[in-house]
Amino acid sequence: MLVIFLRSLILYVVTFLVIRLMGKRELSKVQPFELVIIILIADLASSPMASPGISIFDGIIPIITLLICYVIFTFLIKSSNKVQEVVCGKIVVIIENGKILEEELKNQQYTIADLMSQLRKKDIFKIQDVKYAIIETNGDLNVIKISENTNMIPLNIIEDAKISDNNLEILGYDIDKVNELLKKEKIKIEDVLIGTIDENSKFIYQLKEVKEWEILLY
Repeated sequence: MLVIFLRSLILYVVTFLVIRLMGKRELSKVQPFELVIIILIADLASSPMASPGISIFDGIIPIITLLICYVIFTFLIKSSNKVQEVVCGKIVVIIENGKILEEELKNQQYTIADLMSQLRKKDIFKIQDVKYAIIETNGDLNVIKISENTNMIPLNIIEDAKISDNNLEILGYDIDKVNELLKKEKIKIEDVLIGTIDENSKFIYQLKEVKEWEILLY
């Protein structure tokens, strides 16, 4: 019994530390690749806990391996928008100006019943009351009502010094437009932490306070 207790304690601590190192997001907000890693970690930890015949390292080593995979995936996602879109997907506009975009409805494997269920959770009971509805990369549905004072969807066109091609496409912007905005503000894209086109088509941004080389020293 003491051996099982100690094995369980060690595996609990290892699993807790690995999950803690993966960040503080709610489980409902994690990306698919993160959810897969969490499920696998739970499975790998449970077998050595319950079976003294299985070496504790048979659980710890694969868990650490998954943590390394997570770090690599996260680095690749942060370094490339293309990789991010492949691994995490991209946001999708599914309702625009009170009209369902049928092609996107099919692409996202949504039914009308699914969509209405999500809208009712936000106290919206008519499609016609929705100016924009966006499906986030984690599956959440966010809505801007027609009654809200907005001309367009507020979206980031620059995130961590990288241009978001998908968001540009949704807004109807191109690279030349981004360069024009940067030139007007007399800033460089590599210095921009986040740049947003707000609901009134205004470009707002925050510059980086910590440079990339400084981050590597932390």
